[in-house]
Parts: sequence; C-alpha cells; structure tokens
Amino acid sequence: MNDLHHDGGTALTPAALRVAGVSKSFGAVRALRNVSLEFRAGQVTALLGENGAGKSTLIRVCSGVMQPDTGQVLVDGSPVDWRGPIDGIRSGVVVVNQEPQLVSELTVADNIFLSDLSGVPGAALVHRRRAVQRARELLAGLEMTEYLPSPDTVCRHLSAAERQMVDIVRALSHDPKVLFLDEPNSSLTHQETERLWAVVDRMRSNGVAVVLVSHRLAEVYEIADHVVVLRDGAFVKDGPASEIDQEHAVSLMAGAKKTEITNELHAHVVSEDVEPALSLRALSGDGFEQVNVDFRPGEVVGMAGLIGAGRTEIAAGVIGLTHVRAGEMRLFGRAVLPRNPRHAQRLGIAYVAEERPTEVYKVQSVGFNLTARIFDRLSRFGIVPRRAVMKSARDLADRFGVKTSSVHAPITSLSGGNQQKVLLARALAAKPRVLILDEPTRGVDVGTKAEIYALLKQLARTEQLAVWFISSEMEEVLELADRIVVVRHGRIVRDAPNTADPTPVIAAAMGVTESDR
Repeated sequence: MNDLHHDGGTALTPAALRVAGVSKSFGAVRALRNVSLEFRAGQVTALLGENGAGKSTLIRVCSGVMQPDTGQVLVDGSPVDWRGPIDGIRSGVVVVNQEPQLVSELTVADNIFLSDLSGVPGAALVHRRRAVQRARELLAGLEMTEYLPSPDTVCRHLSAAERQMVDIVRALSHDPKVLFLDEPNSSLTHQETERLWAVVDRMRSNGVAVVLVSHRLAEVYEIADHVVVLRDGAFVKDGPASEIDQEHAVSLMAGAKKTEITNELHAHVVSEDVEPALSLRALSGDGFEQVNVDFRPGEVVGMAGLIGAGRTEIAAGVIGLTHVRAGEMRLFGRAVLPRNPRHAQRLGIAYVAEERPTEVYKVQSVGFNLTARIFDRLSRFGIVPRRAVMKSARDLADRFGVKTSSVHAPITSLSGGNQQKVLLARALAAKPRVLILDEPTRGVDVGTKAEIYALLKQLARTEQLAVWFISSEMEEVLELADRIVVVRHGRIVRDAPNTADPTPVIAAAMGVTESDR
C-alpha cells in the first residue's frame, strides 16, 4: 500500500478547515486547550493521541456537534457559527463515526439517502423508487460498486466492513470538503483496510481533506501524508508523516510523563516464585482470547490499553458477569469458575465496576452502601441487626477515610470522591484476596486520587492483597502499578515491571513493534 502514500502536499495547498485558539471544557475537565491547527485540501491527515487527548472533542467542535468555549473554526478561510452538525454538513464537513449509524432494517440505498426520506410526508414512497438507481450511479461515480452488494440489500445482512462502507458512501454523497474518519478500520481486516485506503486515496485525489483517527498506527502510516499529535487536550506537533515516524509519534503522545515516583516503589517486584493469588491460562470469552496472566499477593497490577481493547471484558469474564468459553482460572492453585459476581465474591474475588452511578444505591444511606455486601455475615437467624450494620458502617467509614456527617446520611450527599471510597470500602468489607478495580479514580479529584493510591498500595503491601486495576490514564498506571499488563484486541501483548516510562506501554497498546520503532 505504500504506493498510496502522498508527498504530504505543498505549501500552496489551501487549508480546507482551520481551528484557531479553540478551547473546550466540561466542568473542571479541560478537553481542549487553546488548540490551533489546520487540515489541508487533497491531504490525508492522521490525528493521533492517547485516550483522553482531545481527538473526539476536536472532531465534535469541527463538525458543529459542539460549540467551542473560545476560539474559532474556519472553513475555506471564513469563520463559521454552526448551530449543529446539519450546518456542518451543509458547509461540507462530514464525520464517519467508529460505529456505523445505520438503520439495519432498511436497504443500502435507503441508508445512503436517509436524510432525503425524513421530514416530508410521502417522501419515502417517492424517493425510494429512485433511491436504488441513484445509489448505483453514486457507487459507480465513486468507483465503489465492487465494495458493496446490490443497493436494495437490507443492511442487517451486511458484514462489518460493508456497513462501514455504506456509512462512508453516505458521507461522500454530501460531497464533503472535509471528511473525518473516526477509527474507520477498527473492525476491518488488513485486506478490508486496503480497500478502504483505496477509497481514501481517491478522495484525496479529488481534493477532499481527509482526517483519519486510528490507533492502528502501522496501517495509518500506509496512507497518511501529514501527522497531527494531541496530548492532554493540547496541540503538540504536526508535520509530514515522513518526518514524524511511528516511534516519534508515540514519543510525542507519551510526552514527559515520567512521574516523580521513588525508585523504592518501582523496585517493588513480587517474585515469580510466589504462588499467584489469581492465575489465568488461555482464557477466552466475549471480547478476549488466549489470556495468560498472573496476579500475586502484595502486588498492584495495572492493566493498560486503548478503550475497547478488551480490558473490561477480561475482568467481566473472570467475575462471571459474562461467559468464559475456554481456558482456566486458578485461585491460589485451585481451579475456579465464578458463575456470577456474587459467587466470585464468595470465592474471594471482589470487583468495583467503572460506572459509579450504577454501583451506588442512590436512595439508600451511606451505611447501607458500605455494608450491602456483608449482610449475610452480619445476619443472625436470617435477621440483620440494625445496630451491627451501623457499627460496621462506622468502622468502614473510619478505616477508609469516608468523609460524611453520619452513616445515616443519604449516599447522594457525598462527593464523587467519597462515593468512590464507599464503593472501595464495600468491596473490601468482604475481605477478598483479589481486588479488581475498573477505572478506580474516574471523576475523582486529585487529593482523593492520592488517598486511594496510598490505600491500595498499603492493602497490597500489608495485607498481601492482589490488586488488579484497569485504567485509561497513563499517569495513573505509571504512578500506581508495580507491573503493567497491556491489552490489545483482547489479547495480552505486554507484561512487564513498571519502569515509569510510558513509551513502551503506549507502543504496545497501539501495535507498534520494535521493528516499527
């Protein structure tokens, strides 16, 4: 596919879209920080960055889905003031999302011209008679006839690759000036990706500014002319793909994230001779395959990877939330297979899910939320004494530093950070031997994060708890983990001690091999 690689454009190539000083915040979170960059006509630009770098927010601002807090978006040099994505499409800025936005029970032709079928009584009957013919003409004009079945095929019969192509054809039917492709090849094989790149190459030749977001770097570099790197919501660098190679791009995405962690912390490595608290061998299930990894007492293991890599799916399989179809789990050498999360807890595996709102019993008190998992242990002859519950709740609140006026107070009266502490305390109240945490500090302030980190390290060191946490924040992984396991496409691709260097972790998550670097 190297023959598709462009010369990166020339200095005379106009900017089809430019953002100038754009910032966007969501509460205290600054998603974009004074970003200025441009996307040129007839050029394929790779928009790169880690999870949370600001790529999705930038696309939403550029396409009219969101309004910037400050700064401007300019199309063909003129500022725009869009009220929504329809205005963006009318101005020639179109987005193809990672998940195709198709109506499965409609045909290919119906989906391509879906906007023509809405809002006018009887329009569906009138336009449907011409839709198939128009679709054939459009596919022929785009030289994409061979990529899709007949336009009258119902979309529920299409493969993932064909659905993606329908979404792209629909976007191209608007004759875009700027086309954002957000992870368009995430579910495609390499052969299917080559077909997609051939279409992208034709769009480039027709003067379209194509902006490509993808974590499959090796394939991105087959087609990209130009590279733009974002980090922590800020523009870092841009340049020709020939100058910013894969290794350089990964380094820019990682930045100077080597945290101020003592050598003593990173020297804490549990010997492989220690029997694992939890051992997974060739474990396969929904969203993961052939997973081999150990979690030892006294060790904090961070599981890194891109969003959708399969990290949460592995944890869900381990606690019995989803079906495990093959492989083996051992808890201190004994074969186990949790039937559900409650059974996993009885075996000694506690789990705190990513979504705090679904984990908290919102209409109940702090005390109820703290003790909900140990009612059976507190019960006497089938009755749970209120006094025993409140005493246990107060003990747990004190031990884990939950700041509350009273354990009788409603859980909704607590801050997000204190609610997270409650969930952590509730999981640990059952005295597990393995603790699994999915995004343990999401939405938590810096001070509370530090408290949670210190608590988890203390539990691992003093109580020999095996801690396994999943996080999309590189800083968190580097600061908290003794060992880092990287997941990509549902498989373990790296398992190594934490050296406080983010580069090999990001490279593994993005599929950049040593030879690529």
